[in-house]
Amino acid sequence: MTANDEQLPTVIVGAGIIGLAVAFRLAQALPGVVLVERGEPGMGCSFGNAGHIATEQVFPLASPETVLNAPRLMLAKNRPLSVRPAYALEALPWLARFVWASRPSAYRRGTAALTSLQRRALPAFESLCEDAGVPQQVNARGHLVLVEDDALRRAAERQLTRMLEHGIDAVWLETDRVREIAPELAPNIGAINVRDSGHVGDPLAICRGLLGAFVSAGGRLVQDEVRQIERSGRGRYRLLFADNELEAAHVVVCAGAWSKELARQAGFDVPLDTERGYHVQANGWRGAFDVAVASLDRMTIMTPLDGGLRITGFVEFGGLEQPPSPARLKTLNRHLSELLPNSDLNDRSEWMGFRPSMPDHLPVIGSSPDDPKLIFAFGHQHLGLTLAGVTADVVASLATTGESDIDLTPFRVDRFQ
Repeated sequence: MTANDEQLPTVIVGAGIIGLAVAFRLAQALPGVVLVERGEPGMGCSFGNAGHIATEQVFPLASPETVLNAPRLMLAKNRPLSVRPAYALEALPWLARFVWASRPSAYRRGTAALTSLQRRALPAFESLCEDAGVPQQVNARGHLVLVEDDALRRAAERQLTRMLEHGIDAVWLETDRVREIAPELAPNIGAINVRDSGHVGDPLAICRGLLGAFVSAGGRLVQDEVRQIERSGRGRYRLLFADNELEAAHVVVCAGAWSKELARQAGFDVPLDTERGYHVQANGWRGAFDVAVASLDRMTIMTPLDGGLRITGFVEFGGLEQPPSPARLKTLNRHLSELLPNSDLNDRSEWMGFRPSMPDHLPVIGSSPDDPKLIFAFGHQHLGLTLAGVTADVVASLATTGESDIDLTPFRVDRFQ
């Protein structure tokens, strides 16, 4: 940074879990950091996620297997994958890129890229929460992948083998051992026990902890909507609001599902779309198990949070405007009741939010190829919580040194252009 730059703030646009983590790390390293958020920080997708620290997810959803199984997933009774009819034409270009990104060579590159982030994800996240004053929120106790139908045993065996081949610490548990860990669960044939993952107590509490730590480190929150980002003739940036503007030395775009337009203003046609996610929460639930439980059969995951038991699932394409699907919520409610048939789950709440996703299922992380003062960090799909710590570390390094010790080539903002 030059002497003149030091008089201008570094501005982060977006206060989801990624934006908050980035803002905190930058406020620790630089003076005058400003975080801009149009709503309440942490109340978007970061509020409603599963709370699962999914370090085992090194395999992009864009894969030959997903493409092969897509018709079955879209026609199945539970329909874990769906496209809202009114959004089908608009989703078509993204889906075509998804198919292209699913070819074997691209899938292998994507797996290597995600692995480069995931190998640091848990320690970086633990360090982030420790420094933000919320270490008690992290429960690194692993999770279960439940198998309820014997017809899926071979699929579970293949999944376990693939995990082990990629260095993921996982073992098979027979039914008796599953029952010891989670006696409330419905009958099953066993589970994969992933031992180097975890979950958090409350995703929103982590967001609020990061916000408080950011302010304590000297950062400033501005609650407004960025309408335009312009590059000035002096090598700086001007952010335009409805009734105000702000000049910045550095800009970091972390606006999640709303990052597409801001990237376009910077000259990058980013094929970002949203996978609408749903959750149902059994408020006040207290059970015997203290690890997240995914279901291979149902393609869902239940997480014991501080406020109750939350079940999430589904990949639905429907854009940012259409209302939640009652059918998706009804199915999640049914899954919850069937997985825990003898539990008191009467007090329930429901939610739908927007996961920002790129067709290759890799986030956008890195500086603009045109200007190192413009940095992008968005598109983390199902892994925003998981990758918050490592993403914040990378962005802080880029903003302060211009370098990263992780190869960011697979995550470039212009990789589809």
